[in-house]
Amino acid sequence: MMVFPFVGMSRAAKSPDSLMVMRALWMLFVGAIAVMGVMAVLVSSADGVEGAMGQGLALLIAGGCSVFAQLLAGRLVADPDLSGETAFVPSFQRWFFVRVAAAEIAALVSFVMFIASAAALVYIVGGAVSLAAMWDARPGRVRLGRLQASADDEGTGLEVVRSLKCRGLTR
Repeated sequence: MMVFPFVGMSRAAKSPDSLMVMRALWMLFVGAIAVMGVMAVLVSSADGVEGAMGQGLALLIAGGCSVFAQLLAGRLVADPDLSGETAFVPSFQRWFFVRVAAAEIAALVSFVMFIASAAALVYIVGGAVSLAAMWDARPGRVRLGRLQASADDEGTGLEVVRSLKCRGLTR
C-alpha cells in the first residue's frame, strides 16, 4: 500500500476493517512527513539556494501556525462516543481524521515557509511538531486499550477493537 498509495487505499477503503485502514493511512502520512524532511535537507544544502524570507520569520510563522493547529484540534472534535458500536465507530473515525488533518497543518505550513526561506530547519521544526501530533493521533494499542477501559468502566459492553475491525469506513 505504501508503494502504490492510490491503488492500495482504494482497495482498503472497501475493506470492512476500518482499523487497518486508519493505521495504514497513519503510516502513509508519517512516511510522507519524513520523506519531505529529507527532501528539504537535500534542497537547502544545494549551492546557490536562497529564500525570499528570513529564517527567523519563517520559523515564527510556521511555529505559531503549528501550535495553534494543535491547540485547535482538541477543541474541534469530541472524544469518541462509547455508548455503543453504532455511535462509537463513526465518532472514533471522525476523531482520528480530524486529529490527523490538524497534525498535517504543521507540516504543510512549515513546507511553505521552507520554500519561502530555503532553510531546512523551518521544515524540520514543523515536521517534528507534526510527527508529535501524529503520534498523539495514532490508533495504537495504548489508545484503544484506554478506550476499552473507559467503555468497561461505563458498562456499555462495547468491544472497541472488534467494533473497528468489523465495520468499514463511514462516509
